[in-house]
This record gives sequence, structure tokens and C-alpha cells, in this order.
Amino acid sequence: MSVVEAIPPARLLEPAAWARCIVSLPSLPSAFIAAVELLSNDDASTASCIAAIERDQALTVRVLRLANSPFYGAQGQVSRIGDAVQMLGLRTVASALAAVSLRTALGSLRCKEFCFTSYWRHTLCTAIAARELAQVASLDAGEAFLLGLLHDVGKVILAMTSPELESQALQLARSEGMAMHDAEQQLFGVTHAEVGAVVARQWNFPASFAEAIADHHRPVAAPPGKRLSFPLLIHLANQMAHGLEEPCADMEALLKDPMWSVLGRGEQDMRALMAHITDELHIMSGA
Repeated sequence: MSVVEAIPPARLLEPAAWARCIVSLPSLPSAFIAAVELLSNDDASTASCIAAIERDQALTVRVLRLANSPFYGAQGQVSRIGDAVQMLGLRTVASALAAVSLRTALGSLRCKEFCFTSYWRHTLCTAIAARELAQVASLDAGEAFLLGLLHDVGKVILAMTSPELESQALQLARSEGMAMHDAEQQLFGVTHAEVGAVVARQWNFPASFAEAIADHHRPVAAPPGKRLSFPLLIHLANQMAHGLEEPCADMEALLKDPMWSVLGRGEQDMRALMAHITDELHIMSGA
């Protein structure tokens, strides 16, 4: 993805300005689109996944590195993408394909004060956490993973369209102890969640994706006995990712949000889940 031409800060205060900028965004990479189809379709072809990966030599190397990692217990034994898909499973490989292709697409970002490495680690951690929480909540794990990858894409768009204002928002959030979306609202008149929802629509994702991205900082708690919503799922995954970014995760502080109660899991289960997410994040970060 090429860097979008910067919009003068004054115009960014008008939603129509950044909306026009989003319309001009390039299409998603074909590898990412292929991964989305694989994660969204239970009847997807294994051959199409293999073909999508083998078209990109760098992607092939990354998937084979993932398959041969100690996490999956097959060190040095996997030399072909077909074997990797068979060992890891189609959805695991498709998740890796989605993550690697989106990171490549967004990796050309240049913005003072904006650390893409930190952004991407948080994005990937949220995606992995969302997938694991979705399995606990009996929601679609592939959709949850994609939402995790996309939940903060609005931050990238704001940084691309106006690096100076995004830098100011980052500085304001740090100096005042504000949430980033509150700092953005104050400076831009719009939040990365709102911008991300517009991006999701531009890239032709379902309305449910746009809703989950837009509401992941202000989800509505699920009534007792009702299924967990995707906005709440992404909110919890995002919260978990932020907690795991701390040098020593404080489980009590992480679980103080009463919305966790909808999962019906205790502290021991959550600690085990966090350990699993951390292990996989380490592997996928290097993949």
C-alpha cells in the first residue's frame, strides 16, 4: 500500500476530507483477499491457499518458518507449503497469510512519533487474542482474527493522512494519560475507530465488521444468556493485548472490567489463555 498524500490538518477536522482520502486508498493485496476468503469459507480450497502463498517467495519462507517453529513441534521437518497446510491446518496458515500480507501492505508507513513495530505487535496480539476468545465464546474464530487485524487500522490512516496531527495526538495521550481515541477526538474531531469503520466499508467488508471496529472502545455489554457480540469480543481482545504489553501483566487489573464475566472463565483459565497467546505471538511476530 502506498502512503496516502497528506491532507492539510485543517481539512482533517471535516469528516468529508478524510472520507475522500479513504476512497482513494489502493485495493487490498491479493494475498490478503485470498486469506479472507479462506477464513470466511469453511469449504475453501486448500489448493487456493497453497497457490496464494507460493506466488510470493518471502511469504513462502515465513509460513515454512512458522511451521518449523518449536511451538508446533516440527522443527526442520516441513519443507513444502502443502505439508505446512496439512500440519498446521488451513485456517492457521490462512491466518498467517492474512497477517503477513497486511503487515507488508501497511509497512511503508512513515510518521514521526508513530512506531509501526509497536502498532503491529499490538495488532497481531489482539488478533490472536480475539481468535482464542472467539473459541471460548463459540464465535467464528476466523472472523475474530480478521477483526483483530483490522481493529486499529484507522490509526494507520490518520498517521498516513496527517503525520503531524497524529504525532500531536500521541503526545497528548502520553502527557495527559488519555486514551488515544479521546486524544484523536480532541485534535481530529474523529477517532481511529470511526475512521477504521469507514476503511472496512471501503474495502468491502461486511457491515458487521465496520460495526465491530467502530464500537470496540464502547461496546454494549451482552445481556445474561445472550451470545457475546463481536464489538465486545474485540474490546476484550484489545484490552487483553494492552495488558500483555505490560512488563508484568496484572491479571486482577486486566479482569476488573465486568464485561469479562460474559465469558464465564476464572482467573486460572485466563492465565493459561494469556500464556498461550504470548507463545503464539512470539512465533507469529517472527514469522
